[in-house]
Amino acid sequence: MIRKSLIIIPFTLCLIITDTRILWSQTGDPAFNFAVGTKYYSRFTAYGINLSGDNPAWGLNAGLEHSSGLYGDIYYIRSIQSSNDEQQVALDMGYQLEFSPRFLMYAELTHYQYSSDTLHAFAQFSNSFSLNANFDLSIIDIGLSFDRFFGGSGATYFSVDISTFQHLGPLYLLPMMQVVFMSQTVEERYLDKGKGKKKDDENLVTTTLTGLSSTILTVVTILPVVENLNITLVPSLIFYHQSELSVDSVQFIWNAGIRYRIYF
Repeated sequence: MIRKSLIIIPFTLCLIITDTRILWSQTGDPAFNFAVGTKYYSRFTAYGINLSGDNPAWGLNAGLEHSSGLYGDIYYIRSIQSSNDEQQVALDMGYQLEFSPRFLMYAELTHYQYSSDTLHAFAQFSNSFSLNANFDLSIIDIGLSFDRFFGGSGATYFSVDISTFQHLGPLYLLPMMQVVFMSQTVEERYLDKGKGKKKDDENLVTTTLTGLSSTILTVVTILPVVENLNITLVPSLIFYHQSELSVDSVQFIWNAGIRYRIYF
């Protein structure tokens, strides 16, 4: 079983992939497991969209899961080297249901709080709903994700990912390719082509972005240090299919962190 918990989930690819599949088999089936971790980001992104003002960022996170499928998480992210004191907190609650060893689904509600509603295009959203499905086809896994954001003009994202789980010496690897589709109306000052423009409520310029958004290639690398303590390294290559999202057609980002999990 693997649940993709993302830092301001359901945002994808500031990824934290929880290593439940690795550790669960080592510890049996406890009723609860609690995890806490910290992570450094070269860039903090959501679906490839930069949320940390071209600055690196760091984050703290903690989560509690029950064997029934219920779980909750809290995330704190703050941009580094930013005069805007860009920071955000996310609280989520969800339920995961395993229909069979090869098919599971989970639904999640998330609430967001930001230091300012002018940070980026996602700061207008206060809540979101996410519905996800994962199909284990032995050699590969196929994941589907539908995310609806509420607040402001709202937004809808849909993604499809293909991944495979590998064990290489002391490392656990999860190579993944994800294709993201979007539908969102964005103020141009939040987009790369509008960076530096000031807000003018009387002449608000917006752009509606729909269709294929980005393709993201990622390799999640997990290194167990001692029992229940893991180091993660997640390099990602983002290909943008809409020029409004980024001045670069391709961007490389990465994050690294440490995570400790206990069972009871």
